[in-house]
Amino acid sequence: MMIRDHEHVAKRAEQLEREGAREMRRLAEAKAVAGPEHVDATDGSGIIVAEDDGLRADGGEPGEDCEPIDVGDHVQDREDPDATMVVVNLDTLRADAYELEDGGPTVAQVNPDYPETDDVVEVIYPDRTDLTLEGKKRYAFPRSRLEVVARVHDRDRDGDDGGER
Repeated sequence: MMIRDHEHVAKRAEQLEREGAREMRRLAEAKAVAGPEHVDATDGSGIIVAEDDGLRADGGEPGEDCEPIDVGDHVQDREDPDATMVVVNLDTLRADAYELEDGGPTVAQVNPDYPETDDVVEVIYPDRTDLTLEGKKRYAFPRSRLEVVARVHDRDRDGDDGGER
């Protein structure tokens, strides 16, 4: 088989790569919501320490003062604090790698005042009258542009603000 249209093949490969990245983000969101069932169980006799790869699920870099953020938290944009948003995904891509559209600008390019190395947080703008969050458009922000307004999960496991015990 001889390929004559190399440009078409390259575009198709890029499209498949973007679709794969989207699917990986969806799976990561599902795992974040479902909990740690995907983690192998241990008998508790040892401590497992993973190598520090610099990735932070809470959107922060090592040593940064960003407070942790979780899926379901209510956040607001530091530049436009009038609207409250709900976190629906903590992406594993950095702002300089997350494309907003197919072949479009990255989150870092759209937000030049924030670090290119920020993790990306996907949010939705729910309406008070919404009965479901399905089908809502998602927006991607660099982590440091967002601040937590209300937590859904009890991070310390000692309060009663809705966290599992």
